[in-house]
Amino acid sequence: LVDEYGEEFVYLLPFVKPAVVRHACLEEEVKSYDDAVRVAVEHMEVDAGKRNVLVAHQFVTGASRCESEEITVGGVDQVDVEVFQAFDYVALGHLHSPQQVGRETVRYCGTPLKYSFSEAEQEKTVTVVEMKEKGRLEIRYLPLTPLRDMRKIRGSYLEVTALPFYQGMNTEDYLQITLTDEEDVVDGL
Repeated sequence: LVDEYGEEFVYLLPFVKPAVVRHACLEEEVKSYDDAVRVAVEHMEVDAGKRNVLVAHQFVTGASRCESEEITVGGVDQVDVEVFQAFDYVALGHLHSPQQVGRETVRYCGTPLKYSFSEAEQEKTVTVVEMKEKGRLEIRYLPLTPLRDMRKIRGSYLEVTALPFYQGMNTEDYLQITLTDEEDVVDGL
C-alpha cells in the first residue's frame, strides 16, 4: 500500500503448525510452534526499514484466554512475541479478549460479541490503527454496544424474581444467575 508516508507492507500469516512448515521448508529445523512461526516469518523476507503490518492467527506467550477458548496442555502451541520484531503492528486473531501482548503494537482485537460468561465484564471494542511515518502509529478503540449483553447476577430466588430487582434492566440480556438460597426452592422454575 502507498499513502502520504510512503510504502506500507501488509503480511498475512494463518495459524501454522510445525508439521506443515517442516514439510514446506525441508532445510529448516522445526520442532515447535515457535520454530514454525519464526521460519515462516523469516521466509517473508521483511524489510525492517519499511512500515510493516502482520495479520496473524497464533497464540502468543503471555496472552490471556477465556474459558471458551481451547488451551493446549503445557502451552506448546504458543509463540514468543519476539518473533514479530520486524513488524510495526501485529494484528492477532482468535482470542476473545482485546489485549496487547509484549508491546502495545502487538494486539488481539478481541471478538465483537461475548461468547462466554467469563467475558461478562469485558468492554468489547473495535481497534482502529492509523499508520503514520515509520515508527509512529496511533491506536484507538471504539466501544461496541451489543443488542443483548451478558451479565452475572446473584441473590436468593425471591430477590432475583422480585419486580424491583429487574426493573430498568434489559430483560433480553443473557444471564448467569447464582442462587444463594440455603434451602430448596419450592415450585422454583
